[in-house]
Amino acid sequence: MRSKIGIILDIFILLIGPWILYTRIVEIMENGASVYPIISIIIITLAVLFSIYNLYLVLASKQQQTPKK
Repeated sequence: MRSKIGIILDIFILLIGPWILYTRIVEIMENGASVYPIISIIIITLAVLFSIYNLYLVLASKQQQTPKK
């Protein structure tokens, strides 16, 4: 069973992750590529992917638990 705080954190990551990715890409376009923005893009992308996967697992488990009438 997943905790409610974990689900809330996954949703928060999905809300703020794309904005962070956008700002880092704009920063790279303006200032050129450097280590920090590239590492930030990699970490945030992984966080968004894992949060999508976790939310998918939560929804899939809820679908299996609800009995069909």
